[in-house]
Amino acid sequence: MNADNPRLRLSILGIVVFAMFAALFTRLWYLQVMSSEEFEVVAEANRVREVPVEAPRGRILDRKGRVLVDNRVSIQVTIDRTVLRDLDEDERTEVLTKLAEGLSQTSKPTTVAELEERIADQRYSPYVPIPVAADVSEDLKIWIDERHAELPSVAAERVAVRRYPYGRLAAHVLGYTGKVTKEELEVVPENTTKPYTLNDAIGKAGIERMYEDDLRGTPGVTLLEVDTEGNTIRVIPEGTTAPVPGDDIVLNIDIDVQAQAEQALQTALNRAAERPPRGGDLPNVGRVGSTVVLDPNTGGVIAMASLPGYDPTAFVDGISEMEWAELSDPANHYPLNNWALQGQYAPGSTFKPFTAWAALTAGLVTPESTVNDTGVFEVPGCRGESCRFRNDGSKAYGIVDLRRSLTVSSDFYYYNLGARFWIEQEALGGPERFRELLEEWGFASKTGIDLPAEQPGRIPSPTWKEQFCEQAECVDPTWRTGDNINMSIGQGDVLVTPLQLAVGYAAVGNGGRILQPQVVREVLDGVTGEVKRTVEPVVRHTLEIQPGWQQAITDGLVGVTTREGGTAVGAFSGFPSDQYPVAAKTGTAQVANKAPTAVFGATGPAGAPQYAVSVLLEESGYGGSVAAPVARRLFDVLSGVVPLPEAPVGGNLDDLGAAVPEGGEVTD
Repeated sequence: MNADNPRLRLSILGIVVFAMFAALFTRLWYLQVMSSEEFEVVAEANRVREVPVEAPRGRILDRKGRVLVDNRVSIQVTIDRTVLRDLDEDERTEVLTKLAEGLSQTSKPTTVAELEERIADQRYSPYVPIPVAADVSEDLKIWIDERHAELPSVAAERVAVRRYPYGRLAAHVLGYTGKVTKEELEVVPENTTKPYTLNDAIGKAGIERMYEDDLRGTPGVTLLEVDTEGNTIRVIPEGTTAPVPGDDIVLNIDIDVQAQAEQALQTALNRAAERPPRGGDLPNVGRVGSTVVLDPNTGGVIAMASLPGYDPTAFVDGISEMEWAELSDPANHYPLNNWALQGQYAPGSTFKPFTAWAALTAGLVTPESTVNDTGVFEVPGCRGESCRFRNDGSKAYGIVDLRRSLTVSSDFYYYNLGARFWIEQEALGGPERFRELLEEWGFASKTGIDLPAEQPGRIPSPTWKEQFCEQAECVDPTWRTGDNINMSIGQGDVLVTPLQLAVGYAAVGNGGRILQPQVVREVLDGVTGEVKRTVEPVVRHTLEIQPGWQQAITDGLVGVTTREGGTAVGAFSGFPSDQYPVAAKTGTAQVANKAPTAVFGATGPAGAPQYAVSVLLEESGYGGSVAAPVARRLFDVLSGVVPLPEAPVGGNLDDLGAAVPEGGEVTD
């Protein structure tokens, strides 16, 4: 058969045409029958847009129901970097120039350079719009909405943001929110009923962070029908769900007491800076202070103040790099740090009640045991000046028992106890026994408070020193009697947080129960307001304190504020101690090349305590002169001796007009 035969060529052509049509019809059948549902979904997706709607966060209230953190609506201007990046240089400049002009004409003076700086801020995800202006007017929103073609990448939308009615008050406790990061998204469970997108807010610090799961609401969804150009045609009711607000958090904090604590701290720091240094001390230059007020029966945190503070509203519309740098600058003393639980300090003489209990428990003394305080303690079997440990100014107190040792703050009495713990270690249970007894008060471990970034403090020991010196340069890695002596008065390598000190004094008052501090009191349903969860008191440990020991320690501490020679008598002058006895201890922690740190711990009223208080002010002088007056002011209002003023809305403490008493010049 000849290949040039026309019939053959037509047959081959027919086969090819048939094959092509068969393939075409097969493809059409696949698309219209087999894949119809799949392409229907794709087509629907091109027509329908699913827009997540962030739910309002729950509110934060104080113990009396006053709102400390709320929500408000803000109109926010954003720029989408992904859209802006697709524009050429001239178009980009034109957009930014026009936006800057529009903002400046509506009381938001803005330059192109400022917009460029915000766009370049690396703390924002490159995939979410960046806020460049907040709280703009409705007129500006309309102006931007009408110029979508002229201002591609620019949008103005209503968003819910946090509102702080009391300004800076309790900022370290409340915390702040910010845009969720990619790293934070990675740890969110995939099956959560409260999913996040990169533009959502999340708690970054304080209660906002620790109770994020409760405060965050359940996002809603809005379905929009759009045309081929992405313009909205209508809202589709079917499939649209409303957001559900987050739950409300009720704190143990009393905002009125909080205001008193913050004002008293600031006043004390200012006075200390004005007071000339005493003796060979360096000038008082402290700018850091903290105070804690606890309920010694439940562990509830009634107030927690830390200075310097910060304004949480700075984070509402996204904090600028300049503002962040100021808050992170060591020269500004890290305002974001909550020094009440992050600061670790030598407690000085406020540590003496815990040393006294350790000695009583170990059988070294009884409440009636006495020593002859000559002002200078000499380590047994040791000779030379390094073997002598002196009271402040080498002052001699004569015959001293446990009660008087606390009242007048006899270092000699405690030097003797510290030395005996080391010298008689074999009979007492070994070289670590002193440390073990002190740690029963909760020192050297976190308290478990429901706030982030808590530090554990430290109780040193021979083992600790040996391990520490393996990693650091030490003059002498050997633990000696002098180390024990320094530890007995809260010096040397002892570190505690102001929060731990408050927990310790709460236990002194309540008979030995080491409580877990609790900032949150209960969680309320964000819709109904009903109680969903109550935070119950937690007893972490119970100390064995015999009634006679408890009474002796309490008597000695009450003497601090009431008896002649008491180191806080000046600060508590005029206070009705017969009706409301305050058991307290002053402390002055010596720090190399710095002014002393002033410390104070107290509980009251003695015998039936309602409050435990700790105060610490860095580089500010003596505890009786500087820290005790802060506690006195707090006990004035806590006891009802002075009416408790309402915290000023807006947080301006100048409106309080409260008086903080002077402490006088005392040693401790």
